Amino acid sequence: MGYPPLLLLLTMSLLSFNSASAVPSPKSSHVEMVQGRPMIMIDGEPHYPMIYALTDTPSGRWTWEELPQHNIRNFCRSSIHLFQFDVSLEHIWTEEDGWDLTIPRKQIAGALQACPDAAVIFRFHLRAPRWWLHQHPEEWVKYADTDYKEEQAYALLRIIEHDNGPVRRVSMASKKWKAKISEKFTQFLETFSQTPEANALIGIQVANGVYGEWHNWGFFANEPDVSAPMTQAFQSWLREKYQTEDALRAAWNQPDIRFETVTAPGMDERATDGLIRDLKTERKVIDYFECMHQVVADNIIHFAGLVKTHWPRPIITGTFYGYYFSVFGRQAPGGHLQLRRILESDVIDYLSGPQAYGPESIDLGDPYRSRSLITSVRLNNKLWLDEMDVEPKLPVMKYGMDHYHTAVQRSVADIRRNVSFSFTKGMGLWFYDFNVAGVDLDGYRPKHAGSQGNWDQPVVMRQVEQMHRLFRQQALEEPYRTEADVLFVYDTDSFYYTASLTDSDPVSHTLIDHNTLAAFRSGIIFDPIHLDDLPKVDLEQYRVVVFNNTYLLDQEERAYIQDRVAADGRRIFWFYAPGFIDEDQGESGLTLVEQLTGFKLETARFDEAPEISLPLSGREDVLYQVGDAPFSPVFAVNDPEADAIAHFTEGGAVAIAQKTMKDHQAWFVSLPSQQTQPLRLLLERAGAHIYGEPDAFFYGGDGILVMHTLTGGLRDIRLRNGTTISLDLPEGPNTVLLDADTGKVLLNEYDQEWEKVYIQYEE
Repeated sequence: MGYPPLLLLLTMSLLSFNSASAVPSPKSSHVEMVQGRPMIMIDGEPHYPMIYALTDTPSGRWTWEELPQHNIRNFCRSSIHLFQFDVSLEHIWTEEDGWDLTIPRKQIAGALQACPDAAVIFRFHLRAPRWWLHQHPEEWVKYADTDYKEEQAYALLRIIEHDNGPVRRVSMASKKWKAKISEKFTQFLETFSQTPEANALIGIQVANGVYGEWHNWGFFANEPDVSAPMTQAFQSWLREKYQTEDALRAAWNQPDIRFETVTAPGMDERATDGLIRDLKTERKVIDYFECMHQVVADNIIHFAGLVKTHWPRPIITGTFYGYYFSVFGRQAPGGHLQLRRILESDVIDYLSGPQAYGPESIDLGDPYRSRSLITSVRLNNKLWLDEMDVEPKLPVMKYGMDHYHTAVQRSVADIRRNVSFSFTKGMGLWFYDFNVAGVDLDGYRPKHAGSQGNWDQPVVMRQVEQMHRLFRQQALEEPYRTEADVLFVYDTDSFYYTASLTDSDPVSHTLIDHNTLAAFRSGIIFDPIHLDDLPKVDLEQYRVVVFNNTYLLDQEERAYIQDRVAADGRRIFWFYAPGFIDEDQGESGLTLVEQLTGFKLETARFDEAPEISLPLSGREDVLYQVGDAPFSPVFAVNDPEADAIAHFTEGGAVAIAQKTMKDHQAWFVSLPSQQTQPLRLLLERAGAHIYGEPDAFFYGGDGILVMHTLTGGLRDIRLRNGTTISLDLPEGPNTVLLDADTGKVLLNEYDQEWEKVYIQYEE
């Protein structure tokens, strides 16, 4: 597609650099596996993926303004030359015939002014501009459970300000939106690529949906999408899947249904009696959710493909996708369930997402963790980037001087804990900066203390520089290895088959978010993986394999698990209802679970929410309850060859049991807990390596072992090679990086850094 030469000339002359030398040569980039971990390659040179990113919030989003300039320089001086900035099509396509490249050009020009070697990634928002949105109400998303909520119409707001409510947005299934935005995005790629600033662009992250993160609009508390565009997409999807109406009628058990009369399921249809949907009577809802998620994945791959096709040289393309943990139990209406398609796409180089927000993942003493099945991302040769948007509480020097050393200690422990997690999993991150003022230890913001970025403190920036240097060297020199000996296996497709309304599935939410928290609190190191990627794993390194929400298994998966995973003396944990659904056979039920696990089971029924009693030797019994009302199905162990470990308090049936098989040991756990027990007890009995006590947790990978503790003090750490080392840590929060083989402490001592910076401030 060609564009008027005069228009291009005018847009290219909008800005000019101070000198010709400020114009960089065109940069090419791609993601490449280096020593077993993904790295960003720029003009053939590997760059450890540690990035600084500005917010989209007014007052902090434009690189050329005073505060962002200051913070870009800070990171540039700390050896971080990779940057990410927001651009929205709304900034460029200002009206039907309007086209203005000023914002994207100035975004890069401002970065180059502060850091001449800057390599820039755009987070490019593909949402319909507001003026286009209001012209096309027939393309709006429609919610099954509510009408639209009015948005604030005054003040300088973020473009994504009200995204997560039931607001007016263009449906993800809108063909009209997709066609028009594709045309304008292509126009951007072809015109902007001819500007001198574009030489510094090394990547584009395509963004849409809630907060640009490809969640369906309003998913957090509402039920999308029953709009005309989504209904049409559903009808087309069904025609492709079933081919004939007879096949559709048989699958749905609806003898009069026709393709053209199908509608998106409403609230009554989305409700279900149990936790797992009936294959014969609820197939419509199962199909609908799969269709909706495929629509989202199609959009991501389509727009990323436009970058690959229309940018004149290789650059990386990425997306927010792959969220699995901390999705608030809303995976079916708005999560990221087409992970396999995105990981297998050759137009996607990296996935990204904010760190988990809960449970217990933000405060000091909590285990920081990624939102993704991060091991699967690496095994598929893709890069994962954690967005660190929960900043450390920076110390303020002028006010609250009595708290300075304590505040610095907290900030150092915080940033070391967070950054090292990404590294030990073989991945990268960006520091997200909302550009807000610092606070003291008590959260007090002095009225006239000045403004600073979320990371703008000398000790914190020194930590950034030191960790970047250490991690880059380690990544380039050492083949990646994990320190984990426990593998946690999860599934995405199971969510098409489980209860999806808010708070209707307490089991899956607990298995995903609380079971992993319990694993961290148990002192082990584990890797999270998608069920699809089990054959890609070197199983010899894992002593324990935990099957979480693997309710849906086909014949090939069942055979692989039984022949290869549950073998070689390995320890297997089965949670809730593994293998309950077999789509190959069109069946579901208890017998399938028994055949997979080797346990004889029975259905348990309760008048109250199920509660389990776990006796602990020499300690008070642990009681835990799942949900706040009875639900089904729930299975109990009724196997004379199994050893009972815990029982249901109502009726006394066996809730947790252990059984020795021919070539492995297995534990069946009827229901998971939101507490650390019973998982820690089971991991101990299974022989998983436990590094330390429950009030500390550990990360490990690439030869580095990380311990975080809220209290400090004398600590014994048991290395995998059998050596025990003792550390006497300062009182308060600590994050210590050790050589995983020798136990040698890495990086500088805390107090020397604090004192040096403190003296500089006094001078």
